[in-house]
Amino acid sequence: MIRSAQATAVRPTDSVSTRAARYWLLVRSFAVNDIRKRYVGSLMGFFWTVVQPLIELVTYTFVFTVILLVRFEPHYDTRTNALFLFCGMVAWLSFSESLSRSVDLIRENAHLIKKLSFPPSVLVASVVLSDGFNALVRFAMLFLAVLATRQGMTAHALLFLPVLLIQMVFTMGLAMLLATTQVYFKDTRHLLGPALLIWMFITPIFYPASLFPKQFAPLLMLNPLSHLVGIYRELILNHVFPQWGSVLIFTTMAATTFVLGAVTFTRHSRRFPDLV
Repeated sequence: MIRSAQATAVRPTDSVSTRAARYWLLVRSFAVNDIRKRYVGSLMGFFWTVVQPLIELVTYTFVFTVILLVRFEPHYDTRTNALFLFCGMVAWLSFSESLSRSVDLIRENAHLIKKLSFPPSVLVASVVLSDGFNALVRFAMLFLAVLATRQGMTAHALLFLPVLLIQMVFTMGLAMLLATTQVYFKDTRHLLGPALLIWMFITPIFYPASLFPKQFAPLLMLNPLSHLVGIYRELILNHVFPQWGSVLIFTTMAATTFVLGAVTFTRHSRRFPDLV
Protein backbone atom coordinates (compact mmCIF):
# COMPACT_ATOMS: atom_id res chain seq x y z
CA MET A 1 0.00 0.00 0.00
CA ILE A 2 2.90 2.38 0.73
CA ARG A 3 4.37 1.72 -2.72
CA SER A 4 0.98 2.36 -4.30
CA ALA A 5 0.65 5.63 -2.41
CA GLN A 6 4.16 6.68 -3.43
CA ALA A 7 3.51 5.86 -7.09
CA THR A 8 0.33 7.92 -7.25
CA ALA A 9 1.19 10.63 -4.73
CA VAL A 10 -0.37 14.01 -5.47
CA ARG A 11 2.44 16.50 -6.10
CA PRO A 12 2.17 20.32 -5.79
CA THR A 13 3.70 20.73 -9.27
CA ASP A 14 1.00 18.64 -10.97
CA SER A 15 -1.74 20.28 -13.03
CA VAL A 16 -5.28 20.32 -11.69
CA SER A 17 -6.38 17.49 -13.99
CA THR A 18 -3.33 15.40 -13.08
CA ARG A 19 -3.97 16.00 -9.37
CA ALA A 20 -7.58 14.94 -9.74
CA ALA A 21 -6.57 11.79 -11.64
CA ARG A 22 -3.90 10.87 -9.10
CA TYR A 23 -6.29 11.59 -6.23
CA TRP A 24 -8.93 9.29 -7.72
CA LEU A 25 -6.36 6.53 -8.30
CA LEU A 26 -5.28 6.79 -4.68
CA VAL A 27 -8.85 6.69 -3.37
CA ARG A 28 -9.71 3.73 -5.61
CA SER A 29 -6.54 1.85 -4.62
CA PHE A 30 -7.16 2.35 -0.91
CA ALA A 31 -10.86 1.45 -1.26
CA VAL A 32 -10.13 -1.79 -3.14
CA ASN A 33 -7.49 -2.69 -0.57
CA ASP A 34 -9.98 -1.96 2.22
CA ILE A 35 -12.62 -4.21 0.66
CA ARG A 36 -10.11 -7.03 0.23
CA LYS A 37 -8.79 -6.64 3.77
CA ARG A 38 -12.31 -6.76 5.23
CA TYR A 39 -13.43 -9.92 3.42
CA VAL A 40 -10.47 -11.93 2.14
CA GLY A 41 -9.39 -14.63 4.56
CA SER A 42 -12.64 -14.88 6.51
CA LEU A 43 -14.75 -18.03 6.25
CA MET A 44 -17.65 -16.39 4.41
CA GLY A 45 -15.71 -13.46 2.98
CA PHE A 46 -17.81 -11.08 0.93
CA PHE A 47 -21.06 -12.74 2.00
CA TRP A 48 -20.81 -11.06 5.42
CA THR A 49 -22.01 -7.95 3.60
CA VAL A 50 -25.22 -9.88 2.91
CA VAL A 51 -25.49 -11.98 6.06
CA GLN A 52 -25.05 -9.23 8.67
CA PRO A 53 -27.90 -6.97 7.48
CA LEU A 54 -30.14 -10.03 6.99
CA ILE A 55 -29.58 -11.12 10.60
CA GLU A 56 -30.30 -7.59 11.81
CA LEU A 57 -33.38 -7.38 9.56
CA VAL A 58 -34.85 -10.60 10.95
CA THR A 59 -34.15 -9.45 14.50
CA TYR A 60 -35.65 -5.99 14.10
CA THR A 61 -38.62 -7.30 12.13
CA PHE A 62 -39.43 -9.79 14.87
CA VAL A 63 -39.03 -7.23 17.68
CA PHE A 64 -40.81 -4.27 16.12
CA THR A 65 -43.50 -5.88 13.97
CA VAL A 66 -44.20 -9.18 15.74
CA ILE A 67 -43.66 -8.31 19.40
CA LEU A 68 -44.32 -4.55 19.47
CA LEU A 69 -46.82 -4.71 16.55
CA VAL A 70 -45.45 -1.56 14.90
CA ARG A 71 -47.03 -0.87 11.49
CA PHE A 72 -45.77 1.74 9.06
CA GLU A 73 -49.25 1.80 7.60
CA PRO A 74 -52.41 0.10 8.97
CA HIS A 75 -52.74 -2.21 5.95
CA TYR A 76 -49.11 -3.38 5.93
CA ASP A 77 -48.32 -7.00 6.74
CA THR A 78 -45.09 -8.40 8.18
CA ARG A 79 -43.41 -8.71 4.76
CA THR A 80 -44.16 -5.10 3.80
CA ASN A 81 -42.98 -3.87 7.18
CA ALA A 82 -39.76 -5.85 6.72
CA LEU A 83 -39.12 -4.09 3.40
CA PHE A 84 -39.63 -0.68 5.01
CA LEU A 85 -37.28 -1.63 7.84
CA PHE A 86 -34.66 -2.93 5.42
CA CYS A 87 -34.83 0.23 3.30
CA GLY A 88 -34.12 2.36 6.34
CA MET A 89 -31.41 0.02 7.56
CA VAL A 90 -29.54 0.10 4.24
CA ALA A 91 -29.27 3.88 4.47
CA TRP A 92 -28.28 3.81 8.13
CA LEU A 93 -25.73 0.97 7.99
CA SER A 94 -23.48 2.49 5.32
CA PHE A 95 -23.64 5.89 7.03
CA SER A 96 -22.88 4.68 10.56
CA GLU A 97 -20.19 2.23 9.44
CA SER A 98 -18.33 4.97 7.56
CA LEU A 99 -18.34 7.26 10.59
CA SER A 100 -17.29 4.50 12.99
CA ARG A 101 -14.39 3.49 10.77
CA SER A 102 -13.29 7.02 9.83
CA VAL A 103 -12.95 8.48 13.30
CA ASP A 104 -9.59 6.74 14.01
CA LEU A 105 -8.21 6.76 10.46
CA ILE A 106 -5.57 9.44 10.96
CA ARG A 107 -4.04 7.86 14.04
CA GLU A 108 -4.27 4.34 12.62
CA ASN A 109 -2.40 5.44 9.49
CA ALA A 110 0.21 7.61 11.22
CA HIS A 111 2.97 5.74 9.34
CA LEU A 112 1.53 6.99 6.04
CA ILE A 113 0.81 10.50 7.29
CA LYS A 114 4.38 10.96 8.52
CA LYS A 115 6.31 9.31 5.70
CA LEU A 116 4.43 10.17 2.54
CA SER A 117 3.29 13.32 0.81
CA PHE A 118 -0.33 12.67 -0.07
CA PRO A 119 -3.71 14.17 0.91
CA PRO A 120 -4.87 12.55 4.19
CA SER A 121 -8.45 13.02 2.97
CA VAL A 122 -7.77 10.04 0.68
CA LEU A 123 -8.05 7.82 3.75
CA VAL A 124 -11.53 9.10 4.58
CA ALA A 125 -12.72 9.11 0.97
CA SER A 126 -11.60 5.49 0.47
CA VAL A 127 -13.58 4.30 3.51
CA VAL A 128 -16.70 6.16 2.35
CA LEU A 129 -16.27 4.68 -1.15
CA SER A 130 -15.77 1.18 0.27
CA ASP A 131 -18.93 1.46 2.37
CA GLY A 132 -20.72 2.91 -0.66
CA PHE A 133 -19.90 -0.32 -2.48
CA ASN A 134 -21.39 -2.30 0.42
CA ALA A 135 -24.49 -0.10 0.22
CA LEU A 136 -24.89 -1.02 -3.46
CA VAL A 137 -24.82 -4.70 -2.54
CA ARG A 138 -27.47 -4.16 0.12
CA PHE A 139 -29.64 -2.14 -2.24
CA ALA A 140 -29.42 -5.02 -4.72
CA MET A 141 -30.66 -7.30 -1.93
CA LEU A 142 -33.51 -4.88 -1.23
CA PHE A 143 -34.52 -4.79 -4.91
CA LEU A 144 -34.52 -8.60 -5.05
CA ALA A 145 -36.65 -8.74 -1.89
CA VAL A 146 -39.12 -6.24 -3.38
CA LEU A 147 -39.44 -8.34 -6.53
CA ALA A 148 -39.65 -11.59 -4.55
CA THR A 149 -42.56 -10.26 -2.48
CA ARG A 150 -44.28 -9.02 -5.66
CA GLN A 151 -44.41 -5.42 -4.45
CA GLY A 152 -43.40 -4.20 -7.89
CA MET A 153 -40.77 -1.67 -8.96
CA THR A 154 -40.78 1.37 -11.20
CA ALA A 155 -38.17 3.61 -12.82
CA HIS A 156 -38.27 5.78 -9.68
CA ALA A 157 -36.03 3.20 -7.99
CA LEU A 158 -33.13 4.08 -10.32
CA LEU A 159 -32.94 7.51 -8.70
CA PHE A 160 -31.49 5.88 -5.61
CA LEU A 161 -28.04 6.22 -7.26
CA PRO A 162 -27.83 10.05 -7.21
CA VAL A 163 -29.34 9.99 -3.71
CA LEU A 164 -26.60 7.56 -2.61
CA LEU A 165 -23.96 9.90 -4.04
CA ILE A 166 -25.40 12.80 -2.05
CA GLN A 167 -25.43 10.56 1.02
CA MET A 168 -21.73 9.79 0.48
CA VAL A 169 -20.96 13.53 0.19
CA PHE A 170 -22.74 14.12 3.50
CA THR A 171 -20.95 11.18 5.12
CA MET A 172 -17.58 12.35 3.80
CA GLY A 173 -18.00 15.79 5.34
CA LEU A 174 -19.02 14.45 8.73
CA ALA A 175 -16.28 11.79 8.64
CA MET A 176 -13.61 14.45 8.01
CA LEU A 177 -14.90 16.46 10.96
CA LEU A 178 -14.79 13.43 13.24
CA ALA A 179 -11.34 12.32 12.04
CA THR A 180 -9.97 15.81 12.70
CA THR A 181 -11.57 16.00 16.14
CA GLN A 182 -10.17 12.59 17.11
CA VAL A 183 -6.62 13.81 16.44
CA TYR A 184 -7.06 16.46 19.15
CA PHE A 185 -9.55 14.72 21.46
CA LYS A 186 -9.04 10.96 21.82
CA ASP A 187 -12.41 10.55 23.56
CA THR A 188 -14.23 11.33 20.30
CA ARG A 189 -14.42 7.67 19.29
CA HIS A 190 -15.89 6.76 22.70
CA LEU A 191 -18.57 9.43 22.37
CA LEU A 192 -19.41 8.44 18.81
CA GLY A 193 -20.99 5.09 19.75
CA PRO A 194 -23.65 6.52 22.10
CA ALA A 195 -24.23 9.44 19.71
CA LEU A 196 -24.92 7.08 16.80
CA LEU A 197 -27.23 4.97 18.97
CA ILE A 198 -29.30 8.03 19.91
CA TRP A 199 -29.27 9.24 16.30
CA MET A 200 -30.50 5.87 15.06
CA PHE A 201 -33.51 5.83 17.37
CA ILE A 202 -34.55 9.43 16.65
CA THR A 203 -34.52 8.54 12.94
CA PRO A 204 -37.75 6.87 11.72
CA ILE A 205 -36.12 3.58 10.75
CA PHE A 206 -37.97 1.22 13.07
CA TYR A 207 -41.20 3.18 13.25
CA PRO A 208 -43.21 5.42 10.91
CA ALA A 209 -42.48 9.14 10.99
CA SER A 210 -46.12 9.72 11.94
CA LEU A 211 -45.41 8.23 15.39
CA PHE A 212 -42.77 10.85 16.16
CA PRO A 213 -44.08 13.14 18.95
CA LYS A 214 -45.47 16.36 17.49
CA GLN A 215 -43.76 18.51 20.12
CA PHE A 216 -40.42 17.25 18.78
CA ALA A 217 -41.30 17.76 15.11
CA PRO A 218 -38.47 20.34 14.63
CA LEU A 219 -36.00 17.65 15.69
CA LEU A 220 -37.33 15.36 12.98
CA MET A 221 -37.16 18.16 10.42
CA LEU A 222 -33.55 18.99 11.30
CA ASN A 223 -32.45 15.35 11.22
CA PRO A 224 -30.87 14.77 7.77
CA LEU A 225 -31.20 10.99 8.11
CA SER A 226 -34.98 11.23 8.52
CA HIS A 227 -35.14 12.97 5.14
CA LEU A 228 -32.73 10.45 3.58
CA VAL A 229 -34.68 7.41 4.78
CA GLY A 230 -37.94 8.97 3.61
CA ILE A 231 -36.49 9.71 0.16
CA TYR A 232 -35.32 6.11 -0.33
CA ARG A 233 -38.68 4.70 0.76
CA GLU A 234 -40.61 6.98 -1.55
CA LEU A 235 -38.48 6.05 -4.55
CA ILE A 236 -38.10 2.31 -3.99
CA LEU A 237 -41.20 1.23 -2.09
CA ASN A 238 -43.88 3.85 -2.75
CA HIS A 239 -42.92 4.36 -6.42
CA VAL A 240 -43.27 8.16 -6.24
CA PHE A 241 -40.94 11.15 -6.29
CA PRO A 242 -40.10 12.34 -2.77
CA GLN A 243 -41.20 15.74 -1.59
CA TRP A 244 -38.94 18.41 -3.02
CA GLY A 245 -38.66 19.95 0.43
CA SER A 246 -36.97 16.84 1.79
CA VAL A 247 -34.65 16.58 -1.20
CA LEU A 248 -33.67 20.25 -0.89
CA ILE A 249 -33.11 20.05 2.86
CA PHE A 250 -30.96 16.94 2.68
CA THR A 251 -28.94 18.17 -0.30
CA THR A 252 -28.30 21.51 1.41
CA MET A 253 -27.25 19.78 4.63
CA ALA A 254 -24.97 17.43 2.69
CA ALA A 255 -23.27 20.26 0.79
CA THR A 256 -22.88 22.40 3.92
CA THR A 257 -21.48 19.51 5.96
CA PHE A 258 -19.04 18.56 3.21
CA VAL A 259 -17.70 22.10 2.82
CA LEU A 260 -17.37 22.51 6.60
CA GLY A 261 -15.64 19.15 6.93
CA ALA A 262 -13.29 19.73 3.98
CA VAL A 263 -12.26 23.20 5.17
CA THR A 264 -11.69 22.00 8.74
CA PHE A 265 -9.79 18.90 7.63
CA THR A 266 -7.58 20.82 5.18
CA ARG A 267 -6.73 23.54 7.71
CA HIS A 268 -5.61 21.02 10.33
CA SER A 269 -4.11 18.33 8.11
CA ARG A 270 -0.74 20.13 8.03
CA ARG A 271 -0.43 19.47 11.77
CA PHE A 272 -1.39 15.80 11.61
CA PRO A 273 2.21 14.47 11.23
CA ASP A 274 3.19 16.22 14.48
CA LEU A 275 0.11 15.16 16.43
CA VAL A 276 -0.30 11.45 15.58
